[in-house]
Amino acid sequence: MVLIVERRTAIYLDANAGAPLKPAAIAAIRPLLNSEDGLLPNPSSIHAHGRKAKRWVAEAREKIAASLGSSVDPEQLVFTSSGTEANQLAIRSVLEARLEQGGRPHWILSPIEHDSTLQLVDWLVKRGGGVSFLPVDAQGRIEVSRISDLFRPETALVSVVWVNNETGVIADIPALIQETERRKITLHLDAAQAWGKLPLDLGSLGADLVTFSGHKIGALAGIGLVSIRRGTALHGLIRGKQEKGRRGGTENLLGIVSMGAAAQDLDPVAWTKRVSPLRDRLQSVIRQRPGLAGVQINGEEAPRVANTLSLSFEGVGGDGLVMALDLAGYSVSAGSACSSGVLEPSHVLLAMGRTKAQAVSAIRVSLVDEVPLPVLDGFADALEKVVVRARKSAATE
Repeated sequence: MVLIVERRTAIYLDANAGAPLKPAAIAAIRPLLNSEDGLLPNPSSIHAHGRKAKRWVAEAREKIAASLGSSVDPEQLVFTSSGTEANQLAIRSVLEARLEQGGRPHWILSPIEHDSTLQLVDWLVKRGGGVSFLPVDAQGRIEVSRISDLFRPETALVSVVWVNNETGVIADIPALIQETERRKITLHLDAAQAWGKLPLDLGSLGADLVTFSGHKIGALAGIGLVSIRRGTALHGLIRGKQEKGRRGGTENLLGIVSMGAAAQDLDPVAWTKRVSPLRDRLQSVIRQRPGLAGVQINGEEAPRVANTLSLSFEGVGGDGLVMALDLAGYSVSAGSACSSGVLEPSHVLLAMGRTKAQAVSAIRVSLVDEVPLPVLDGFADALEKVVVRARKSAATE
């Protein structure tokens, strides 16, 4: 006898980890994948096939530039392999230049940055540089005014995440620009979670280096981007002649074409109007459930992007909730996807003043786009059941 168990299709509520491929991106790369000759030409080749590939890269660059503001120069965009590489390219480009000159550069960043940024803290300290952290308040807002307290004559760089990937809290970018311009400090913004969710106009913004990740907007994974303000130098981590000598290695043609198509399809204003009421309704429903009493909504009082909801249930392990919800048919995250599988409290929530128990109990719900109301209600039902069960289990241990 064969037992057949039907598993319901999981509902994806983890868009901040990676958005589904946009139909426009799929349509753009399909002809390349289905070509009779099977060619993905090298854009650096000077023959007809290479020139065609180079034209595809240029067209994608123009589409991406248009999504970032009316006056963004496409030639100031540098493709990388990921948002992680984009962040580290931007940061090391500034700091290594100072180190090579014999200096001891000082770097200011927030404690709620993406892991790809925080990984470079030890790297700089071991080379004699200095690091200071901008504090955040209980709602996850970066205290930009503290730059004046942390500033030193050797301060070379300020790095700030525009939208936090765990809480969705939006940094005060105008205040940040004002503080860094006044002191003539290079500014790096990690905009991976801002692209497609907020209207961007980099041409008038004033940031020196802004970094992006393709799979956050519905492009293929494995493609990232650095936008460079005119007059700002970028020294490649990977040496080579591609990308005007700023990032070596054969360009990821499929990734670049998919990113261009996805970028052209972005409409953050319309997206916010669709998604924000759904996130707010889900938040309200969760608050009203008796089995979810005591839930803490992290960053609730701060400006947030429309799709993100960070929830803490003290006394319950976030990883356990993620697994139980997965069995119930819902895909969510325990904080940042880059930390999944590591049973440590969220560094973002700890920086916000949460206790270790609160920080380790967090889950993140991030909506892709419009979600039917019955689906949200079903998720709230499942969440209440798994939290009640987890709390009962913890009480008997």
